[in-house]
Amino acid sequence: CRSINYLIILSIIFLSRGMALSSIAKSIKAYDLVVIGGGSAGLTAAKFAATFDKSAVIIEKGKLGGDCTWTGCVPSKTLISCAAAAHAVRTSEKYGIKSGSLNVSWPLIREKIRSTIHKIYEEDDSPEVMKKLGVDTICGRAEFVSEKVLHVFHDNSDDYSEVHVNEGVVISTGASPIIPSSIDGLDLVEYVTYENIFELKELPKTMTCVGGGPISAELSQAFSRLGVKVTIVGPSLLGREDPQVNSVMQKVFEDEGIRIVNGRVSAVRAISISGTKGHSVLVDSDSGNETENIEGELLVIATGRQPVVKGLGLEKIGVNLNPKGAIEVDNTLRTSVKGIYAAGDCTGDKQFTHYAGYQGAVAARNVLLPFTDPGVMKDDVPATTFTAPEVASVGMNEAEARESFGDKSVGVATQEVKEIDRAVCEDRIPGFIKIIYLKKNYKILGATIVSPNAGELISEIGVAMKAGMKFDTLATVMHSYPSYAFALQVMAADIYYEKLSKLKGLLSFLKNLGF
Repeated sequence: CRSINYLIILSIIFLSRGMALSSIAKSIKAYDLVVIGGGSAGLTAAKFAATFDKSAVIIEKGKLGGDCTWTGCVPSKTLISCAAAAHAVRTSEKYGIKSGSLNVSWPLIREKIRSTIHKIYEEDDSPEVMKKLGVDTICGRAEFVSEKVLHVFHDNSDDYSEVHVNEGVVISTGASPIIPSSIDGLDLVEYVTYENIFELKELPKTMTCVGGGPISAELSQAFSRLGVKVTIVGPSLLGREDPQVNSVMQKVFEDEGIRIVNGRVSAVRAISISGTKGHSVLVDSDSGNETENIEGELLVIATGRQPVVKGLGLEKIGVNLNPKGAIEVDNTLRTSVKGIYAAGDCTGDKQFTHYAGYQGAVAARNVLLPFTDPGVMKDDVPATTFTAPEVASVGMNEAEARESFGDKSVGVATQEVKEIDRAVCEDRIPGFIKIIYLKKNYKILGATIVSPNAGELISEIGVAMKAGMKFDTLATVMHSYPSYAFALQVMAADIYYEKLSKLKGLLSFLKNLGF
């Protein structure tokens, strides 16, 4: 009876404060590091804390692994590998191999994508893996009450757990697809984004992909190689890369049967195509003087990603957003509030899994250890679009370098892929390697590579830049022949010989003296 009376009294107290019993915290626990978001940045931050015997918790409203594991890197690269196999069969005759008719099974491809996701999740990302490392996981939506207290709401109810912060917080909530409000009628038609395209029940016959960036390029080529008739609509293809990338990749795509329409989608409406739901998009040309209607079954919106920052209660504790609507951080990844850091896509910086993971580790380090390390990298973050050929870049492109240092100060070394012996052997001809450097001291400023294995090649340039290795010195690093990377040594050797030729008179004089 005493317990019943106590509950009645407690109920009256909470109701008098405008709170229902269902809003009482289910549990209260404190951690040295609290991580909001379980993607690449969040997982790395929590693992860092565990390495230093700090208590850590990841609060995630979905599944650990984030976009990369479930809707981004892992499923898209699995899809690309399946599409590459189909393309190899389709083009095998030029290698002297005759194959029968190609039969693409989307259900089997979809199952392979799912199994790959779950393998990586279960081995690297799952709550069970985190628990073995000493990291707790709470499933729910996190909201700040103060700098040191968060509520975690469960299953869209008022029930919540209360989490207290001992040392600091790392916000790593990632990003989500941008759905353009400028496209009239988009809310009235069916479309997919990278978040749900891998769960299609069947392959469409035709597909329109809105956007010309990396997501659009990868998905478009993959589905085209699986037999879908694809049209890409965007201002340009991979327009943020060196302009030479656009011309090379546009020809590659067109040769594979992908149609590219340069312009902007202004409107879309639902139509029926042979009894199947479809769409008709209205495309305005870049000049604005022409319009075109494009029809298709599947409409894919791939116009970029935006930081996820809503619903966290950031405004309650004074965490500022930048003009892009992302969380504002300084060079150490600290927000405007002491003890609260942010890492990865939610900061509006470069959207790469590897960069997010790096920032997650740095943010956790800056929360938990003395002194601080910089977490914002400028030009030395490599980027790769996994088309065929791959497109990779690091540092400045040619135009950026010339703008920064002037035409006379910048050197450009270019190697066509068709001149690389390995590419000739494999009949993989389109592409180029372009390395930008300062003429006065041969410092590498950046590189753009369109080639098979470009994602691997660009890492060597990134290491050279980080280590301060001059371009001509790369000639002294032995590379295997006939690898694609051997071309880097050849290019550096050309610069080295050019450097020596400028000293021809002095070298001849010293030789005559017996040196």
